[in-house]
Amino acid sequence: MSVVKAIGCLVFLLVSWSSPCLSATVEYKEEFVTSKIDHFNPYVKDPGVFKQRILVSKKFFNEETGPILVYTGNEGPIDAFWNNTGFVMELAESFGGFIVFIEHRFYGKSLPFGDSWMQDYNYQYLTVEQAIADYAVILTNLKADLGNKDRKIIAFGGSYGGMLTAYMRFKYPNIIDGGLAASAPIFPMGKYDFYRAVTEDCERYNGQCPVKVRQAFAAIMKLRDEGDTGLAKIASMFKLCDHLTLDNFQHFLLYVRNIFTTMAMADYPYPASFLGKLPAYPINQACDTVMHGDDAMAGLANATVTFYNATAGPVTCFDPAKLYIDCADATGCGTTYQWDIQVCLQVRLPSGTNNVTDMFPPIEAWSNSNYEDYCSRKYGPKLSYQGSTDFFDINFWGSNIRGASNLIFSNGDLDPWRYGGVTEVPSGAESVYPVLVKGGAHHLDLRGSDSRDPPTVTAARLFEKLLIESWLV
Repeated sequence: MSVVKAIGCLVFLLVSWSSPCLSATVEYKEEFVTSKIDHFNPYVKDPGVFKQRILVSKKFFNEETGPILVYTGNEGPIDAFWNNTGFVMELAESFGGFIVFIEHRFYGKSLPFGDSWMQDYNYQYLTVEQAIADYAVILTNLKADLGNKDRKIIAFGGSYGGMLTAYMRFKYPNIIDGGLAASAPIFPMGKYDFYRAVTEDCERYNGQCPVKVRQAFAAIMKLRDEGDTGLAKIASMFKLCDHLTLDNFQHFLLYVRNIFTTMAMADYPYPASFLGKLPAYPINQACDTVMHGDDAMAGLANATVTFYNATAGPVTCFDPAKLYIDCADATGCGTTYQWDIQVCLQVRLPSGTNNVTDMFPPIEAWSNSNYEDYCSRKYGPKLSYQGSTDFFDINFWGSNIRGASNLIFSNGDLDPWRYGGVTEVPSGAESVYPVLVKGGAHHLDLRGSDSRDPPTVTAARLFEKLLIESWLV
């Protein structure tokens, strides 16, 4: 019997099994390592080094045989990912693993050039290639420090971090023995796919929810066409701090659309604070709020107010300009510039809605020229949008990953990023394992086990655990 068939049988038999939660959150030790700012170009003046933050734990470490379990940090402070990736801790307990979470350069406390990282085009070093080179060097040095040249290294990452896990295995298979890339949209997505998926999530819960949301946006557009009087009504109903004008109206639409963006990704079966303090299955609650308003627009306004009260704190009025930052990533850049720059430099993302395959007002997806105009205007003409070229796909394999091995790609069917994920075994890549988590949102399987988990994610974690165990032999 093949490994896949054997593991599949075990998952079927043990689908109701649930590994126990760790009795307490695993504490980490914060350390800083020295990383080169530029790993690649020996022909220009060396820009120097910077201090890169890592979080480590030896709580479960078997010094003789234990593997290194590494989280490939993504776009944010690394402690946030430590606090939301309990599955790695569970595996460390099972395998005697050394845990290390590496912070992505230019985020959190890992800032090349310090506070002047945006000056003199210093952000040219904020690339995928430089980031995974950091990880490769850090892991090589860590392995040497821990001893045992045969010690295995397994990588984990969610979302962009999951993409980095896959790219690490593509580019550094001599260092990474296998990886779990959760909710990692490494394949190009159609320009309307993301918001089609968000709409499908709402429809799955209540078929009338997208109908009501469409009606709400139609009412908003009708009031917009009435001029200042209609815009004032919208501002009052959505409790905006300032006047709504034709100049900021489209940003307002993005601000409202954003509540569904965030809730669809964080549509977890229990309250969570990863993307803001949200209740269990927030999409369901938002749909209920929309459905029970005095009318469709009032329901959407109530859902919007409730969302931003939960994520930004209770306030008496709301400022869309502060709560939703318009940037190159229509799904949001947070409140920092780093991710915006990364999208400008390399990472291609979907952005459009059409009110046909989705429930949102038509907002055209950006073209390559739109990206070029925006990025050069905001960050200077030297910042060239590389997503308009084929080189990123050449460098990181694009849709042709037949040479990949020892990789798990998990996707939840509630996650809007699933349309960019690996959902079928690629031709010629027999040890690439797609895992569909029914009832799962954005990298739910990376979160720690919880009694409220659907049995599908429990089974997915078991399948992933058994595969990883097979790579450690």
